[in-house]
Formats: sequence, C-alpha cells, structure tokens
Amino acid sequence: MEVELGCADGQFAFELARAHADTFVVGLDIREKLMAVNQAEVEREGIANLAFGYVNLNVDIDQVFEPAAVDRFHVLFPDPWFKTSHKKRRVIEPWLLSVLCSQLRPGGELHFASDVYEVALEAMAEIEDPANVALGLRNLAGPWGFWRGNPFAAVSRREVSTLAREQRVWRMRYVCEAPTPTQPA
Repeated sequence: MEVELGCADGQFAFELARAHADTFVVGLDIREKLMAVNQAEVEREGIANLAFGYVNLNVDIDQVFEPAAVDRFHVLFPDPWFKTSHKKRRVIEPWLLSVLCSQLRPGGELHFASDVYEVALEAMAEIEDPANVALGLRNLAGPWGFWRGNPFAAVSRREVSTLAREQRVWRMRYVCEAPTPTQPA
C-alpha cells in the first residue's frame, strides 16, 4: 500500500494507482469535501486500487494504519508556512515522523518533495537529526542528499507547475531500516 498525505486533488494518487494496478493507493487530506469529490471520481472510473479519505494528520494519523502496514508514504509539496508563528504547522515534525515510521514496513519508504528549498532543508534536518536516528530512516541519496528526478510513474499538479516554471523539485527518499538501538547515556 502506498499513501499520499495531503493529496489535495489527488492527481499523484490517481496516476500512481493507474500505473500500478497491483498496488493499493490511498490519498488522505484534511479537506473532507475534496476527498468526497476524489472518491466519487474513483467510483465513476471504477479504479479498484484507489481510495481517498479525510484525516487530520497532526491528530489522527496514528489511528489510520496498523504497524508496518504501509509500503510508502508520499509527502508532496506541503504548505510552506513562511511566517515564524506558522512554522508549528509544518508537516515533518517529531511526532508525525515516529508515527509514520511505526506504520512503514521494514524496507518501506518515506518520500518527500517540495518546491521550496527552505522547507525541504528543514524537513531533511528534522529527519536526519541525530535525535531521530532511532527511527531507522536512511537517506537513499546519502546523508544530507537530495534525490534527482522523479522515480515514480506519477506527478502531482504542483510538480507539473513547478517544472513548467523551470524550477527545481527538492526530493528526498528515506528507506525504513531496523531502528538503531539507543546508546546508553
């Protein structure tokens, strides 16, 4: 199962499901009406391996999936929240990371992309923070490295517009390995 968090119109999830009929794809977002529109489109098209649902990631995601049930989480172009007072709304933060890691199967992946370098760098800093090493995430591009190109058979609407403006997509891919035992203090 692959899950797009904050999927909005679901373009990425739709394309991913169409390209991989053997993979169940889930799109989640906080905009309940938009999820109903997406789900209605799934039913109109008869896409058996795709579903959309409402969730508040910062509150409910720990109740959505069983431990080690997800093959890949996609966090694509989250809101940048430029104001200092809004930075608490950033998606990649310690609680969410620990929940996602618990729901990823060993060998599963966390895929993150942004068109805002500062947002990508802050997400990378959080994920690669030595305090989070016990989560067992390893950067596939090497420590503090960004992944070049899109390795997936799908693109989000934001990625299409970013590339049309000839801007860079800052992409990271982390594989979930066995958590590292914590060292005694």
